[in-house]
Amino acid sequence: MKKEQHQIRHAYLEEYEGASLVALEAYQCLEFIYPPGLWPSMQKMISDASQLKVGGELLVAITNEGMSGLVVYHAPNLDGNRYFPPNWASVTVLAVLPKYRRSGLGSKLLQTCLDIAKTDRAHVLAALLNSRMVGAKRVFDKNGFAESGCSRIISGQKHNQYSLIL
Repeated sequence: MKKEQHQIRHAYLEEYEGASLVALEAYQCLEFIYPPGLWPSMQKMISDASQLKVGGELLVAITNEGMSGLVVYHAPNLDGNRYFPPNWASVTVLAVLPKYRRSGLGSKLLQTCLDIAKTDRAHVLAALLNSRMVGAKRVFDKNGFAESGCSRIISGQKHNQYSLIL
């Protein structure tokens, strides 16, 4: 079976809504970890983040079948960065559709963010991961990130800080 080729690039404006749907589908498997009634607000947060309503740059992975994954990159020194020091870059909504998981696509998206963060002269690239996101933690660990010991409660769930010094 031929391995699927993924092109990583900045999203076009007309792709934001589709990216939101991809992110929601990718995150659907996590619905069970949230208390009853909280999932709709989580879906809104995911959708808002993937449509850049809270800032960032939307990067998408494209195959000949369409969008396969995405990530939102936040440059250092942005006013909206409320979780990390000013000279840190960060990523949110690293999302890969289920059929493309375990193919290296999450790492490829994360590596693209690392390259941009280095160009932006960020000191660190960081993310907050829900402590129950085992697959995401595996991708970040594989790419050299380490849990920094800092955690926050977001939407009733513990999120651990992962970071990589650049």
